[in-house]
Amino acid sequence: MVKKRLSENEIMEIIKDCVKVLSGKKAMEITVMDLRKINSYLDYFIISTGNSHIHCVALAKEMQRYFKKLGYKDKLNPSLDTGWIVLDFNEIVIHIFTKETRNYYQLEKLWGDAEFLSF
Repeated sequence: MVKKRLSENEIMEIIKDCVKVLSGKKAMEITVMDLRKINSYLDYFIISTGNSHIHCVALAKEMQRYFKKLGYKDKLNPSLDTGWIVLDFNEIVIHIFTKETRNYYQLEKLWGDAEFLSF
């Protein structure tokens, strides 16, 4: 089933819920980035850090459960065996890193022209 494009209000509510879920599961350094003004095919990134590989996998599975309740399936088949787990739910792409991997790739610097949102 193809989902309709969400309104901005709906997307913001989902992002707020994602931040709450990640916070509730003890994710660290949660960052939300609005990429719409600097990229034609990406809308929002949610970036977070887990305190271990096992914690990152638990965070990813919790995000997958949340989106499944909304009727969305991850567009990717994410590898849960790395220090960087990427979950793609159309308008929202979630990056879950181990601390070392996040420090190495520094997505916030790479996409530094994006608007950073606070929740």
